[in-house]
Amino acid sequence: DDANGDTHAPSDQQQPPLHPNNETIVGDNFLHIHEATMLAHANLTKSDIAYASFEAGFYETPYCIIIDRKWKSIVVSIRGSLTLEDCVVDVLLDPSPLDGLGEKYGFNGAGQYCHGGVVECANWLHDDLMRHKILQGLLLGDTAQYPGYSLRIVGHSLGAGIGVILSLMLRNTYPALRCLCYSPPGGLLTWELARECSEFVNSFVLDSDIVPRLSVNNMERLRDEVLHLIARVKLSKYEIAQRIFWHGVCGDVELGDLDFLIQQNEDMLYAPDNVPDSDFKRQLQRFEMIQQERRSSRGLARSISLYPPGRITHLVKTGQTKNCLHGLAGCITCGASNAGAEYTPIQKENDDFNEIEISPTLWTDHFPNRVCIEIERIAQRFGIDTTLGSP
Repeated sequence: DDANGDTHAPSDQQQPPLHPNNETIVGDNFLHIHEATMLAHANLTKSDIAYASFEAGFYETPYCIIIDRKWKSIVVSIRGSLTLEDCVVDVLLDPSPLDGLGEKYGFNGAGQYCHGGVVECANWLHDDLMRHKILQGLLLGDTAQYPGYSLRIVGHSLGAGIGVILSLMLRNTYPALRCLCYSPPGGLLTWELARECSEFVNSFVLDSDIVPRLSVNNMERLRDEVLHLIARVKLSKYEIAQRIFWHGVCGDVELGDLDFLIQQNEDMLYAPDNVPDSDFKRQLQRFEMIQQERRSSRGLARSISLYPPGRITHLVKTGQTKNCLHGLAGCITCGASNAGAEYTPIQKENDDFNEIEISPTLWTDHFPNRVCIEIERIAQRFGIDTTLGSP
């Protein structure tokens, strides 16, 4: 112990291997590309990695355990889905009841539900942790290698959702653990548990990110709004494209001019209660009847509403610094760049993400590197040290 009573871990050279087969990296290729990429991207050394699994399957999820000496934490980091298609497929899985899981691991899961795929992945990850006993060796008992260190579970996208369920499973053993969710899935937990876990779960959402808004209900609502909008269109597709090009791309008006936008909508769209009869309108009415019948036949599971977890901080775009480089980046990426964007952290409720926002950045706002950059910028504004490495 030092003068302040802090407990220091033994040097890495004195530590026994944590994995029973002396393997700290599992599932990498023979060139060790995954390991090298992880170390380079996160500015880590091999001594910072207690364990990493790159094995991926239907429920097997890549994750790693990192020793963060600067913040005196053991960090379990969980990778999320790689593609938008993964997220859409995953969100369509039926919710799973959490009654049995709650009884087994000591949390209140009575009457609560969770995204079914996330539960299965969390079960696999928990079993893998228990099999290798790495966390126990690092944190528990008289022989703990890092006594006094805290446990942090972090994840991005579906990895964030897995992290929440894993935290619920581990919290009785590690009562001081905290879970940090970056861009978590919207269809994750029922309302009560999504709110209750805010005691130890913090979620971060960047602006128009689509994933925290993804749910069956939200996607169906967006589909219905688009179909009704099509039914209201007065003009041909060519005329609409022409207006968008001249006023949007060529920029002969400010897009923030609300009076102009309202007039444009009136010129292009019928009022919702004054849509003339057409073949498309009749087909839409038949489609809505069929969808209503399907909703009725889904049963209880598909009618359950799920929400993003914990205490949610929404990084809202509130400004834009304009210069030639920022303009060029926006042009090259068709508006999907956040170069020059300024964000403000705002506390949000779990049901505030009940609508998919159509934005050029709705998918790129989900990229982990983009989320990381903006969180670090905001942390620096509040005087928080975001540099890596030992203090």
